[in-house]
Amino acid sequence: MKKFILYLFLAFSISQAFAQDGIHLQIKHDKQVIFSATNEDEQKNIVTLSSSGFHKNSCYHIFYNEENTVSSKGKWIRTIAFYDEKDNELLKKQTANLKIEDAELNKLLLANKTIKIYTWSLPKDPAEAARIRIRRVHLCTIVLGD
Repeated sequence: MKKFILYLFLAFSISQAFAQDGIHLQIKHDKQVIFSATNEDEQKNIVTLSSSGFHKNSCYHIFYNEENTVSSKGKWIRTIAFYDEKDNELLKKQTANLKIEDAELNKLLLANKTIKIYTWSLPKDPAEAARIRIRRVHLCTIVLGD
């Protein structure tokens, strides 16, 4: 019986490991996960933050990982960027793990009410980067709720 349960557990774990292709996004606020996603979906990947949820000396962490990429680590530069509803760039950092203070995010949300977060990566080699076409990947949309 124990072997059978162990077998089922291993089979389930392996099937889940192969099923999770694509993005792995996690947003934490003070070490507490407030949002996670494994697929790019502009309709579902929406985070609503309350204006009372921002605290002094607190920050949000955005962790991004992509499986099955053709890029090899260290040869590509990952960028995470915030855009408003009119597609104006608000913030851009070359990182896969972004830390943003509550005060800064609150200021951006008060001015825009909705922020879309995208990511993309480019090769470090400028000649190679000039030859490829960039596609922004929508991570999530942050909306200021009341």
